[in-house]
Amino acid sequence: FNLPPLRRWAFEPVLNGLKKGLAPVTVLRGPRQIGKTTLLNQTIEALIAEGVSPNRMFRVQFDELPELKKRKISEPILELSRWYAQTVLGKSLNQAAQDGQQAFIFLDEVQNLSDWAPQLKHLVDMNPVRVLVTGSSALRIEGGRDSLAGRISTLEMGPLLLREIAAIRGFGNLIAPLPPNGLAPLREKQFWTELRAFGERNKG
Repeated sequence: FNLPPLRRWAFEPVLNGLKKGLAPVTVLRGPRQIGKTTLLNQTIEALIAEGVSPNRMFRVQFDELPELKKRKISEPILELSRWYAQTVLGKSLNQAAQDGQQAFIFLDEVQNLSDWAPQLKHLVDMNPVRVLVTGSSALRIEGGRDSLAGRISTLEMGPLLLREIAAIRGFGNLIAPLPPNGLAPLREKQFWTELRAFGERNKG
């Protein structure tokens, strides 16, 4: 991959969720052209750097597979996963996990499949795999959450944050005052006191 050095705020939560999150599926949701695919590729790059064998990773970009519609494949996620297990791993996904080779599956722009959620539910219910899903359509992605209850962790990614712009411009890295997707601290006086103190320390 020819990837930019900047890793957006969602990178660490996505990587940690994929490796050891309670839910087997991590969903990264947000508008097009904000860096979801780049972050997905950076996650693959990070796993390889940590020593994960490339053959344990399977990536499909569904907005670049028009043949799926032409051939009317009924369950593309399941069929492609079976092909990957047989052709690349040479064993079932269950056997791979038992052999210490748990697979990581990356599904980019999955909302282009009308029935992606039931397929993904079956995949993770029947196989010990870790999955990262990206999607641009908020309504389509949201529509799949009910059938995947208890199986997914969702992160919302929007345009660049001010601290990300500061990093790009070379102003240094600023620590995020809030946890990913977490608003609970906003109700606490201590949060605002510490935030004010942080601003005072870094003004000018």
